[in-house]
Amino acid sequence: MENKRKRRKSFTCWLLILSVFALSELQAEENKTTQAQDPTHVDNNPEEPQALQGHHRHEVRFIAVGTRHSLFIFTVVHVIDDMQVCSYRKKDKQLVFSEAWITKALGKDYIEQKKKDLLKAQMNFSWFLKFLIQNDTKKESSLSTENHTMQLFIDCELNSGIEVGSRIWFALDGEDFLKTDDQTNHWTAMKPEAEHIKYMAESYFGVKMRDRTIKIYCYDMMRKILEYSSMKENVAPEVTVTRHDAPDGRVTFNCIATGFYPRSIQLLWKKDEQLGVWGQESSSGTLPNADSTFYLQITLELPPGDSGTGYSCVVEHSKLQKPAVYPVPEKPAVKRPWGMALGLLTIIMLLLGCAGPFIIWKKKKTGHRTHEQATVDGDGIL
Repeated sequence: MENKRKRRKSFTCWLLILSVFALSELQAEENKTTQAQDPTHVDNNPEEPQALQGHHRHEVRFIAVGTRHSLFIFTVVHVIDDMQVCSYRKKDKQLVFSEAWITKALGKDYIEQKKKDLLKAQMNFSWFLKFLIQNDTKKESSLSTENHTMQLFIDCELNSGIEVGSRIWFALDGEDFLKTDDQTNHWTAMKPEAEHIKYMAESYFGVKMRDRTIKIYCYDMMRKILEYSSMKENVAPEVTVTRHDAPDGRVTFNCIATGFYPRSIQLLWKKDEQLGVWGQESSSGTLPNADSTFYLQITLELPPGDSGTGYSCVVEHSKLQKPAVYPVPEKPAVKRPWGMALGLLTIIMLLLGCAGPFIIWKKKKTGHRTHEQATVDGDGIL
C-alpha cells in the first residue's frame, strides 16, 4: 500500500509540474497569436483556394519504444490524403520532407517551431512511458526492463475548407489505451491505468493543449500545404478503359486514371447516357504516384446476361473544363472455327487445282522426251 501511495504521489506531482509548464507555453503562444492578429482587418469576401475544395484528411502518427529508463525509438509521420508529407526520427533528429516545395509552404519559422515541439514531444513520451509502466502493479520488476510501445494517432478532416472532425487515440503495447472521437473533449479510458491520463486530458490544461495541437499541427499545417499546392501546375488525368470477357460469359470493365494533380477526382460509370449502378463496383482508392501525382482505378463487373454495350467511364477533375467521357471498347469479334476451316479448305483446293495441270504437263513432257530418246537410240543401232 505504501509503495502504491508513493507512485500515485509521484505521478500526481509530475502531472502538476507538466501542467504548469504547458500552461505557460500555451499562454505564450496565445500572446503571440493575439499580437499577430489585426483586429481592424475584416475579410468581406473569403474564398477558399481551389486545393481546399473537396474532402481532405491529415493523419499524424507517433510511435515510441522504450523502457521506464530510456526511449530507444521515437518517430513521427505526417500523412495528408494518403501521401506522406514529412517524418521525424529520434535517431538523426531530422525533420525530413517528401517534397522541397512543402518547406516553402510551411515557412522557416513554422518548421523551426515544429522541430522544437518535436523535441518536447519526445521528452513527454519518455515521461509518459515511464510513469505508465511505473503505475502498473503487475510484474513490476520485469516491466522495468522490458521494451514497451506507445502509439499516438491524431487526425483531422476538412470539407471545402470547413473543419468537420478530429480524433486522438493512444495505444500501449498494441492495445487501445485512451481515445476521443468527437469534439466535445470527452475521453474514454480503455484501461484502468488510463484514468489518471483521462483526468488530465479533460482538465483545462488538457483541453487547451489538445486544441492547440489539433489547430497548429493538424488543421493549420494541412491548410498551409494545400493552399501552397494550389500554386503548382494542375495536371489532367491520363485515362485508359479496358474490357475483359471471361469464357463463362462474365464481363468486366476497368477505368484507370493516373498522373493527375490535385488529388480530388471522380470516376463514374454511365450506360446509354445515364449514370447509375450497373453491377458490382470496386475501387483501388486514390493512391500517390512517385512523382507526387495520383492514381485511381475503378472496376465494374456486369450481372449475367448483360452484353456490355453502351457503357462509358466519366471522369471529373478540376483540370478538365467539363467531364470527360471514355467509351468502353466493344466486344472483340471472334473468328469462328468453321470459317477458318473453310478458308483453309479453299486454299488447299486452289493449290490442288494448280498442281493438277502442272503434273499432267510434266508427265506429257517426260513422255515426249522418252520417245525422242528411244528414236535416237534406234537410229544409232541401225
